[in-house]
Amino acid sequence: MGFKKIDHLGIAVPNLKEALVLYDSLLGKKADHIEEVEDQKVKAAFYEVGGSNLELLEATSPESPIAKFLAKNRPGIHHLCVEVEDIEAELARLKQQGLQLIDEKPRIGAHGKKVAFVHPKSTGGILLELSQKTLKDG
Repeated sequence: MGFKKIDHLGIAVPNLKEALVLYDSLLGKKADHIEEVEDQKVKAAFYEVGGSNLELLEATSPESPIAKFLAKNRPGIHHLCVEVEDIEAELARLKQQGLQLIDEKPRIGAHGKKVAFVHPKSTGGILLELSQKTLKDG
């Protein structure tokens, strides 16, 4: 068990179109993938960088965690996502260690992956996302 690799770094942006212009220029390429994740009320753009991804996140609703984050903070790093082999086992392990989970059970996130969040109070102030590939991810 444990973390396999850093999957992505989530970056909250107020306007995805404007952020895409900036990051296309910074990274010298277009986003690799853009999708809307209705469950999380966000539109996400992904840039693959060195085996991991930068994920730009724009809220699609005022109830979105990204909208709430931006209401309290400046645009910037929102969360760190790590890939795990068995998300249910990792959630059980972290809960058994006394960490506060936002998600007791995984839900479906971007790319159809199983995801769950660990509260920043338990991780030194960093919102931690666990992510597990599905069969279609390979």
